[in-house]
Amino acid sequence: MNPEVTAFRDVAIIIVVLVASLSAITVALVRGVSIKPRHAKVSDAQSLQLEQLQQSVDAIAVEVERIAEAQRFSAKLLADRAEPAAITRSGSN
Repeated sequence: MNPEVTAFRDVAIIIVVLVASLSAITVALVRGVSIKPRHAKVSDAQSLQLEQLQQSVDAIAVEVERIAEAQRFSAKLLADRAEPAAITRSGSN
């Protein structure tokens, strides 16, 4: 056989095997991704723990909001306290 024909045959076989392999891998990945995880059954103890965790997170959120409000109030007081000093200095010039 002609060496060019043999080389073409080898390249064609490699391409067909490569396409078939990539197709099989793609199908396997799509099926693996599309499988939905099964939901674990939540026990009463876990449900209670989740509820307590939610209450704790809510309490922390309220406290953080209080801290933020206190900081805004303090910053406003400091800004109001600094303004008269700036006005008297500029007025005395």
